[in-house]
Amino acid sequence: MSLYSKNLKVLMIEPAIQKPTFDRAKPNGNLGPAYIIGALRKSGIEADYLDATVGQEGRDLKKTFYNYEELENGLIRVGMDLKEYYEIFAKYDIVATSSIFSAQTRMHFEIAKIAKEVSRKTGKKILTISGGVNARALREHFLTNGFDIVALGDGERTIVQVVEQFSKEKPDFSKVERIAFKENGKTIITSAVKRKATKWLDDHVPHPAIDAFPLDTYQKLSIPHAGYIPPGTRIAPIMTARGCQDACTFCHISKDKQERELYGDIGYLKLFSEERVAQDVIRAEKLGVTRLYFEDDNLFFNKKRLYKLAPYLQRSGMSYSDANGANLRFMVNKEDGKYKVDEDFIKMLSGFGLDELLLPFETRSNEMLQKYATGKYDPEKMMPYEIVKTVKRHNIDARSNFLIGFRDESWDSILSTKEFAKNLFKEGIDQAGFAIPVPYPGTLDFDYQMEKSDVRKDFNDNVLKYTDYMHPLLPPLFPTKVSGDRLVKACRDFWEELNTSDYVSHADKHQLSITGY
Repeated sequence: MSLYSKNLKVLMIEPAIQKPTFDRAKPNGNLGPAYIIGALRKSGIEADYLDATVGQEGRDLKKTFYNYEELENGLIRVGMDLKEYYEIFAKYDIVATSSIFSAQTRMHFEIAKIAKEVSRKTGKKILTISGGVNARALREHFLTNGFDIVALGDGERTIVQVVEQFSKEKPDFSKVERIAFKENGKTIITSAVKRKATKWLDDHVPHPAIDAFPLDTYQKLSIPHAGYIPPGTRIAPIMTARGCQDACTFCHISKDKQERELYGDIGYLKLFSEERVAQDVIRAEKLGVTRLYFEDDNLFFNKKRLYKLAPYLQRSGMSYSDANGANLRFMVNKEDGKYKVDEDFIKMLSGFGLDELLLPFETRSNEMLQKYATGKYDPEKMMPYEIVKTVKRHNIDARSNFLIGFRDESWDSILSTKEFAKNLFKEGIDQAGFAIPVPYPGTLDFDYQMEKSDVRKDFNDNVLKYTDYMHPLLPPLFPTKVSGDRLVKACRDFWEELNTSDYVSHADKHQLSITGY
C-alpha cells in the first residue's frame, strides 16, 4: 500500500540508444535505476522498469534490440519504436530517467518530449525527472527540453521526496533535497538537510531491484556492459562501494568533489557492509544469476576490506568480472623502497571467483598520468609486466585499455603507449583497446574547454550537435595536438595490429567494442 494520499505510479525508463554505425549495441540494465526502484518500492510506491533497448520481458527482439533506424545525425537508433512510448507513458504519473552517458542526451530528451505530449493529449499531469552525472551537468538543457526536475545528488532519497510532494494537492518541490527545477522561468536549486557524516550506505540505500530487469532477455543476448561471456550466461551488476579517492580530470568524480556543496558527497568513498554485499549476492543468486559484474568506481581502494568481503562473495557457481577497471597501484606493495606485486591479493581475487579483470594501464606517459589521472599509477616503477604475469598465473583473463590523444599529447607519446601495450601483450594480456579521451560534461576536462566563451556559447546553442558525437572512437570535438582523423585511425590500427587476428575477426563479426571498455 502506498504511504501517500495519492497512489502514484512511477516508470523508471532507460531509453533506446543511438550509436555510430561501427559500434555494437548493448542493452541497458544499469544499477542506478535499480537502486531508485528499490527505494520507491521500499516506500510502498508502485514502480516499474523499462529498458527501451530490449522492451518488456519476452518481447520479440527483432522489434526492439534489432530494430535499427538511421537518424538524421548519421547515427543509428536501437530499440523500441517511439510510437510505443505513448501508450506506455499514459499509464504512469511520473516518468524518470538516469542520464549517465552524454552521447545519449538526445534519447533522454526524446523521452521527456513524448511524456509531455501524452500529458497534453490526455489532460493527465505527468512529471518528468532525470538524474545522473550527465543530467546534473547539463541541467539547464534538461530543464528546457521537457524535464520538470533534475536530481543533483544520490537519488534514493530524492525520488521518494519527489513522489511525496507530487502526491499533494499543492506540491512544493523546494522541500525536496538537491534538485533543480524551474519556477516562473527561474532555475531553483535546493540544498539538503545536514546529517551526521557516515561512510556507510546500508541505512539509506536499499537493495537494488535487479528483479525488475528483464533478466531472461539479458541472458538470451549475453551482452554485458564490458567483457565477454559464454552465450546463455545469466548476468547482473553489483556494487560494494560508491565513489573514488582519486579525481581524474576526464572522470565526473573530479567535478563532483569540487561541487560538494551542490552535489553532496556523491563523489566520495562510501561503503556497503560485508553483510549487505552478501545479501545482494544471495538475492542475485536466487534470481538465477551466475555471473556478477562489479560496477564500483574503484573496487580495490581498501585491500583489507576486500579480504573481509571475499568469503561473502565466494559462492558455488558464481563468477565475477571487474570489467569496470581497477586502480593498479593497489596490486603492488612497497617493500624496502621497491615495489613488488601483491600476489596474495591477486590469489584472493581468483579465490572468490573473479575470472576477468580490466587493467587500466591507460598510457605509458607519466606526464599524462600526472596531469590528467591524479598520478594514480607509475608505469616505470609499479611493475606493470609482473602484474600481468601474476594475474594470468592465477587464471584471470586480463584485458586493458589505453587512452591516446590527450589534448596536449604528442605523437611520440602516443607511439610510446602503443609500444607499452605491445610489450604487455608479450607478457600475457588477452585483449586491449584504444580510445580517445572525451571531455564529457561534468568533468574538469569539459570545464577547461568551456573556459573559452565562444566555445561555451556554441555548445549551449547546439548542445545535441556536440553530445551526439561524444564517443571515444569518433574525432575529438575540441582541439588536440594530434589531428582527430589521425587519432581515430590510430585507435583502429593499433587495435588490429596488437590483438590476435582471430579476436579481431570475431570482434568485427559481432561488432565488439575496440576501446577496451
